[in-house]
Amino acid sequence: MSAPPRQSAAFWFTSNFLPGPLAIGFVGPLQGLGFWLSLLAIIPGVLLGSLVARRQRAFLGTAVLLPLALILHTLHLQILTRMALHLLPGSPGHWLALALLLSAVLALLGPPLLHRAQVLLAPLLALVLGLLGFAAPLLLEADTAPRQADFSWSAFVALALLAALWQSLLPALVSQGPAHYLGLSLPALGLMSLGALMASAIPAVDTVLSLRLLGERFIPGLGNLTLALLALAMLGSMATQGRALFTALATRPRKTKPACCCSRAS
Repeated sequence: MSAPPRQSAAFWFTSNFLPGPLAIGFVGPLQGLGFWLSLLAIIPGVLLGSLVARRQRAFLGTAVLLPLALILHTLHLQILTRMALHLLPGSPGHWLALALLLSAVLALLGPPLLHRAQVLLAPLLALVLGLLGFAAPLLLEADTAPRQADFSWSAFVALALLAALWQSLLPALVSQGPAHYLGLSLPALGLMSLGALMASAIPAVDTVLSLRLLGERFIPGLGNLTLALLALAMLGSMATQGRALFTALATRPRKTKPACCCSRAS
């Protein structure tokens, strides 16, 4: 039996460039942790979770994979709806239906074309993340948002565990191949750190709005471009998750009835 194919770092970078890591970064400041304390919790959580994902041999069973995929799909659809409200004309419901259709088409086209598109998208996402990472320390001052600073070990440990769980569970929802360590950990570190800084400096508790405001303040149009690229990454992730889920369901062993060993007496 051949081993699952190893995907490139660019594929994993694109697959993890999602609102999830950004939202996890918001958790620390919202729970009373400062920016630097949030970083101290995020960094070991991401590195340990990525190491677990890189070394794990067995993937999640269908009973766990299905609810996780449904939850993640629901969150992505909610975020896409908010993006449509900010960026696109007309009813968000129409754009949401189009997003579902596109993700289904991408899943049906198969992994080769989908992975190639994600690899092409990776440099653009890396450029946008680099620009936002450069802009954030220049435009934002950490721990200036009106939030109550109240350190607690429970909040610190919860943030570290949340970061580690995201990193360790994501590969089973995205691909059947082993994870690439740097490709999985770098976007998570960048997005979670950016989320923690924005949450500690911007009063609005909204990842989409905060990301757009930061980009527009740095370069006009960068905020809208970031949301557009993030939407494309989410569509690709939804397609790969759907494909992985379909594969898990198709390859699930079926129970067979035991053959009757007794014969009717003649």
